[in-house]
Amino acid sequence: MMRRLAALHGILALAALLACGGGGGGTTSPAPSPSPVYATTLSYTDPAGTGFRLVKNTGLSTPGKLVLDLTGPADQGGQGVAFILTTDSTKLAWTAPPSAQSLVENLAFSLGAATPVLIGKDNGQGTLQGAVFQKFGTQSFGQPLARVCLQLKPGIVAVNAPVAIGFVSGNTLATGGTVAGFNVAVGNCVAQ
Repeated sequence: MMRRLAALHGILALAALLACGGGGGGTTSPAPSPSPVYATTLSYTDPAGTGFRLVKNTGLSTPGKLVLDLTGPADQGGQGVAFILTTDSTKLAWTAPPSAQSLVENLAFSLGAATPVLIGKDNGQGTLQGAVFQKFGTQSFGQPLARVCLQLKPGIVAVNAPVAIGFVSGNTLATGGTVAGFNVAVGNCVAQ
């Protein structure tokens, strides 16, 4: 009988220990993963220099929309410019600048009423082809010449991730119809 009582006490003590969680070996649920934080703003630093460059239009840009003006050197002039720009199409999309009818907005050239030469074409993979020309006379390149705009794709880009914007090639049409290549300086863009 004593043995039975001792065994019964041992079983009760073990049951009490397990009921209180003292048995060890319990499982814990993993901590939930933090939700990813996505960028909502594009921060752009203008390039240095006085040649052809893409500069931020601070008056028209919004947190998720970057408006860039193509500006040229003051010591050159001509009838127009053509250019190809690229970006990472998984993060940004080319879109029409505010109050523009096209992906490229003319800022300096007299297009005339009959068949203006204003082109803005997105290939859907991040490449924008732009051109703006006037038929007669010339304009100084030392001013904003054309405007483009990039929209941040929501819920995709991580905070503080660099976003590539690049220049591929460009041509000017100088006085007298001479075509010449040019380079465009592009600043740094970071999603925040």
